[in-house]
Amino acid sequence: MSDLLVNSADGGDMSSETEDGRKRRSERSREQIIEAMFELVSGGELDPGAARIAEVANVSLRTVFRHFEEVDGLYLEMNRRVKAEVMPIVESPFNATNWRDTVLELVDRRAEVFERIMPFRVCGSIRRFRSDFLMKGHQDFVALERSILDSVLPEEVRSHVVTEAAFDTVLGFDTWRRLRQDRGLSVKDARATMRKLVEALLASV
Repeated sequence: MSDLLVNSADGGDMSSETEDGRKRRSERSREQIIEAMFELVSGGELDPGAARIAEVANVSLRTVFRHFEEVDGLYLEMNRRVKAEVMPIVESPFNATNWRDTVLELVDRRAEVFERIMPFRVCGSIRRFRSDFLMKGHQDFVALERSILDSVLPEEVRSHVVTEAAFDTVLGFDTWRRLRQDRGLSVKDARATMRKLVEALLASV
């Protein structure tokens, strides 16, 4: 009877170890898939398919679908990583002591953040009209952009719809993407262009 109890206990331990091993392998595969997505998008493949992700992750296509049955799940993980990287920059206090200098400081901050997130934002934009999740993420991002700007602008500027919209447009991600991708400007020249536009707006207020 004692031998039977020992053997039963040993079997239980082996089963637990096997389950733990499967769990670790599953988590490792999931990380490989997310890393592959990051690698592809960062490298300029802005709309990678599941087969391409599986190839780079060195996992089966079935594994990709098992971990991310909905593509939105993969984009959610990517979005979490991007936010973790840039939110400390977005939320850091401004050094300027008046609103005009703060707006100019915002130019440099947004240039840094937009450059980092550009491939991921463009990647999401390609699919957002087919995904409620990605469309909601886009709307939240635009709302965040505007709320940060409005926290800087004085009431007399915020209350003037056209002027506030002009600042919002000039300092928006779409302006940065156009300068960098459509115009092919360097980061330095794109930042200088955005600053020049902002200075012109400031001079008109």
